[in-house]
Amino acid sequence: MKLKKIAALFMAMVMVVGATACGGNSDAQSASGDGEATESTEESGGDGELNIAYIVKAKTDEFWTSMEKGAEAYAKEAGVNLEFQAPEKETDIEKQVQMVENAVIKGVDGIVLSVADSQALIPSIIKANEADIPVVLVNDTIDEEALEADGGHVETYVGINQYDAAKLAGDYAAENITDGKICYLEGISGVKAHEDRLLGFADSVDFDVLASQTAKCDRNEAFNVMQNVLSATPDVNVVWAINAEMGQGAIQAIEQGGFEGKVQVFDFDASSDDLAAIEAGTLVGTVAQYPEIQASTAIQCCIDAINGEELEPHTETKAQLITKDNLEEYRAEIAELTE
Repeated sequence: MKLKKIAALFMAMVMVVGATACGGNSDAQSASGDGEATESTEESGGDGELNIAYIVKAKTDEFWTSMEKGAEAYAKEAGVNLEFQAPEKETDIEKQVQMVENAVIKGVDGIVLSVADSQALIPSIIKANEADIPVVLVNDTIDEEALEADGGHVETYVGINQYDAAKLAGDYAAENITDGKICYLEGISGVKAHEDRLLGFADSVDFDVLASQTAKCDRNEAFNVMQNVLSATPDVNVVWAINAEMGQGAIQAIEQGGFEGKVQVFDFDASSDDLAAIEAGTLVGTVAQYPEIQASTAIQCCIDAINGEELEPHTETKAQLITKDNLEEYRAEIAELTE
């Protein structure tokens, strides 16, 4: 993708909070699949002087691999050296801590980070601060009060408002479903984004809660949890899964248990499996959060921070609820974005 095209898409899709978006010389604004990926560290990008470590929680589902592709494409066009890293699992917090601290020791120019835990990464961020290495958060936020109390800071958070994005699905469900009896498939404890997604939907609906438990962002675990829920509470007629992998696991359990057509499923991330499920009628809606846009924006914000520019606390990117009504429009949008 050409840099001009990325910039144009960014300007069209990023919703500014406070002033202007990251990029150029302007100030900035505002999970696991059926198999396990191995721990990954890959270098890509250009031959420029800037070295950026891009560290995410895992590469075990389509969201993260899409983010990686977007990051690599933008790094190449921007002429920076990028090292994209991820532990094997989103729950491997210690490995992610080690990756951040190794990047600090290595003396990279900047770090883009999607934290696996909202508090556990605080000491590592502070070490980067002490080494004068800018840290840009992407997709996941930190416990800001705890970070500030310990004397640390990040340059900006690049990503959606998780609560408001989940509310898009919750509002749709509230408007279209009566007598809802819901099962919530929760994410990983300690990840604020997952908590916000749960609350954003829950605060929008007045459904009877028949079950609410974690499936750790894993498809197989969600399948097992959903099987047990349907066995114990067969009256469940709505599911909110806070990521696509758990949504897909729930759909599989519903189909295998003979509940197809009786349970309306919503999830988060708009994976290719999600889009196929919407087309097939087994998924009502999914929240898209454009990982490629988050990646390119986060790298540009990191470049700006390295160059001494002051950024706004939140660089907010677009989220959208995808249903049958706008499925083809979304597919066309993504095709243009990734060509």
